[in-house]
Amino acid sequence: MVAAGLSRVLGDEWALLRGYRNNRGEIDHLLLGPQGLIAIESKHRNATVHCDGDQWWFEKYDRFGNLVDRGGIADKRGRSPSVQLNEPASLLEGLLRSHGYPVSIQRVVLFTHPRSALGRCRNPSVHIATSADYVIDLLNGSPPTLPAEQLAQLEQLIAAHHRSGGARHSR
Repeated sequence: MVAAGLSRVLGDEWALLRGYRNNRGEIDHLLLGPQGLIAIESKHRNATVHCDGDQWWFEKYDRFGNLVDRGGIADKRGRSPSVQLNEPASLLEGLLRSHGYPVSIQRVVLFTHPRSALGRCRNPSVHIATSADYVIDLLNGSPPTLPAEQLAQLEQLIAAHHRSGGARHSR
């Protein structure tokens, strides 16, 4: 769903890398193009999502508006969606910086269910969206910062790091 939503509006100068993994976790989608690098954690949840910093929870309502379920949102290791994204993205930023690419990674937790909704979100450490259009708007609001030759080098470095199992590499 994410790839389809993004591919309909992004040109050939963009690369979408899916399932990037390093020793801090997995990033569902890495979008690399002239406006930079965006890491996307996608969640498919039919609920209203709330957060306070890196604490996340949900409330699910039936079609009549009655609350039927609520609880925390975390992976098997107890990490919220923002922590799941920030940990591997920060490690990747460090890797890129150590190879001479001081690239800042924008981070988006994207809820893909058509009935996902955002509730109260205070002090989020990532962007939070319920549509791939949000990512497109984020890109459209950013000036180009990466030349084509650097994009190819970054893509090769990220792919090589992923293939190696995400272990830390020195220069």
